[in-house]
Amino acid sequence: MRITRKTLIRELKEIFIIALVGALFNFLTSSFTVLNVAVSVTIWVSLSKGNGYIVDYLNTKISWVEKPITRITVGMVCMMAYTIFTFGAVIVLFKWWNSNSELLDLIRNIRFQDFIIAILITLIISMFFHGRAFYINWKEALFKVEKLKNESLKSQYESLRNQVNPHFLFNSLNVLSELVYEDQGKAVEFIRKMSDVYRYVLEHKDQEMVPLDVELAFLTSYGFLQKIRFGDNFDLSIEKNGEGMVPPLALQMLVENAIKHNVVSSAKPLRVEIIISDDTVMVRNNVQEKLTKDSTGIGLSNLKARYQYLSDQEVVISNDQKTFEVTLPLLKMKR
Repeated sequence: MRITRKTLIRELKEIFIIALVGALFNFLTSSFTVLNVAVSVTIWVSLSKGNGYIVDYLNTKISWVEKPITRITVGMVCMMAYTIFTFGAVIVLFKWWNSNSELLDLIRNIRFQDFIIAILITLIISMFFHGRAFYINWKEALFKVEKLKNESLKSQYESLRNQVNPHFLFNSLNVLSELVYEDQGKAVEFIRKMSDVYRYVLEHKDQEMVPLDVELAFLTSYGFLQKIRFGDNFDLSIEKNGEGMVPPLALQMLVENAIKHNVVSSAKPLRVEIIISDDTVMVRNNVQEKLTKDSTGIGLSNLKARYQYLSDQEVVISNDQKTFEVTLPLLKMKR
């Protein structure tokens, strides 16, 4: 870790303040001599800074949010062990330096009352450091949860916006106007499927998860609209061998992305496969990117953020320029 001038100044200020506290503590509890002040200042600085470093290190290893009991237990044990060793070492070294006594004799003559004082000092320091660490971690955890919730809401809004945007509606109405003249029966079916799509969006846009079968039923209606629009140039296949939950509109967004970013024509038909196993849902399509790209990456970023909020499992994305794959974990119902 690089020590900057600002960090060094802050550390020196902290040491100076702790030294003043140590000197004041000596003035209030014992005779005021140079040796006693030096001992008190050394003890306060070494215990404060050392225990502070222990707390900082443990904060990186044990989460206050996930394991609060373990964190405070390990913290107190480590701080007490450090305190007893450091306090004893400081007392012995100062006495040894100030007398001609043997080092072992000095160690044997350390009074139990001295350690009680050291432990009291450590408890004061511990309450401050642990209280501060817990508050900081608690605040960060709240901020993270709130941020992920916002990402989830933003993603749901993005999916809703994509469904009701003018392009989708314009393309659907164009297809419908042609069907009315060509095949009235299919036009009625198109209207029904289009109604199913919008109903699903409105009914499930605020939910965190939906059953896989419900999402697939919606996706079938959505796929029907795209099949009517593109004919044999578009194919959506679903292979189902598992059960679970998914965020609403997650699969539709991936199919929509495939259509949005790839050429769909008789010369280059687009094939989208959805393969469902026990634990994952994989959405795969052949890559034939459009010359003019219109991608912000918001859809996939939001989808990954939603999964971070709902699960500790990650969304896996791969693209070898021939096949684009997105693998989503199948989620379990929250109890």
